[in-house]
Amino acid sequence: MSKRGAGGELNPKTKDFEWGGPIGGGLMSLSLPFVVLILNTLCSSTSCSMDQLPNIVSLVVEQVQEALPLVPYALGIEVAWLVFHSLFYLAPIGQRVSGLVLRNGKSLSYNMNAIHAFVFCHVVALALEVVGVIQLSSLADLFVPLMLGAIIISYAMSVALYLASYRSNSVLLAVGGNSGNPFYDFWIGRELNPRLGALDLKFMCELRPGLIGWSLLNWSFVAKAHQSGVLTPAIVIVALFESWYVADGLLIEEGNLTMMDIVYDGFGFMLCFGDLAWVPFIYTLKCKFLAYHPQHLPVSYLALCVAMHIVGYTVFRGANSDKDRFRKNPKDPRVAHLKVMKTSAGKSLIISGYWGICRHPNYVGDWFMTTSWSALTGTDFLFPYFQSVYFAILLIHRQLRDEHQMQIKYGEEDWKRFCGEVRYRLIPYIY
Repeated sequence: MSKRGAGGELNPKTKDFEWGGPIGGGLMSLSLPFVVLILNTLCSSTSCSMDQLPNIVSLVVEQVQEALPLVPYALGIEVAWLVFHSLFYLAPIGQRVSGLVLRNGKSLSYNMNAIHAFVFCHVVALALEVVGVIQLSSLADLFVPLMLGAIIISYAMSVALYLASYRSNSVLLAVGGNSGNPFYDFWIGRELNPRLGALDLKFMCELRPGLIGWSLLNWSFVAKAHQSGVLTPAIVIVALFESWYVADGLLIEEGNLTMMDIVYDGFGFMLCFGDLAWVPFIYTLKCKFLAYHPQHLPVSYLALCVAMHIVGYTVFRGANSDKDRFRKNPKDPRVAHLKVMKTSAGKSLIISGYWGICRHPNYVGDWFMTTSWSALTGTDFLFPYFQSVYFAILLIHRQLRDEHQMQIKYGEEDWKRFCGEVRYRLIPYIY
């Protein structure tokens, strides 16, 4: 059954703005690349402190000028990387599943082989390193040109996607990306599911080039540390845990089909830049820092960080698994014991177990893991903790967006009743 907008419109006009509306969307489309450049300039191979902030403009310009001769080469690598993942997505490997029913009554099919791509890329990279065909540390040496290339590709792809969304009146647009304001719609993304044949561009970019690239870049910094004779347990643990995190998400690829990014947001600059530039060149700050500024941490401190990661992962995976199993089969013995609240629409909401403690336990576990990775950089430097701070802000914002959508989906009365059953949003007795 299709779910059209008010008045039966397939693509109703966007009336409620997020992210600060057109001004906020426009500013973020222009400023976020500079955030990536500034952070990677302040935390570089030579130093990692705020002392350089007064000279940041000249330092960024200098870094860009030094990298420019290698940008065409880096662009070639990244275009090949995107083509590879596009072809791998289309390969007859893994399951083919159907997504949620869309507003037009249709359901798109998706190839589930991201974990195969992850394993293939890491095995090939390791094999080429072992036989001496390439040095994995060369990616670390190309970090800035690759970063600039990713920013260029993000802008180019976002412009192409925005223009392509006007090709036909039958194109299914994102509910939040059809305001008519070009700055806002460019940021959010107009088209919900842009495709080239069977290739779903948003779903492919969401899970493959950036996430797998993040993991490989981490290992390039591990190789760089080993090459420089400054390999420490901390950098290896960070790389292992973050690769584990990526692999875990790709292993249950089908579960991502219900994420807000996939079912609600269009594919605009927000997701395009986030997937291709922000994730691989911000989330690698920790391993980059440890490769050039090694930290010799006590075993007890390392053990505490490992324990924090395990606790976070247990909550994160346990909560997500309960939700996915219940969605597929409420009678599954692993979730049949959970208490639920029936809504007037006939849906059931879990109100016990992880989901009875707070409304978004998976977000809490996610933040615990992210903070444990940052903690592995020690306590003397601020910049490696950027991901942890950013993640806290992101998850609170996402929680607010989620709850707004849930209130629309289930109705104000049922949502108030649910909030009475599960009082805390993220942290019991605090928030």
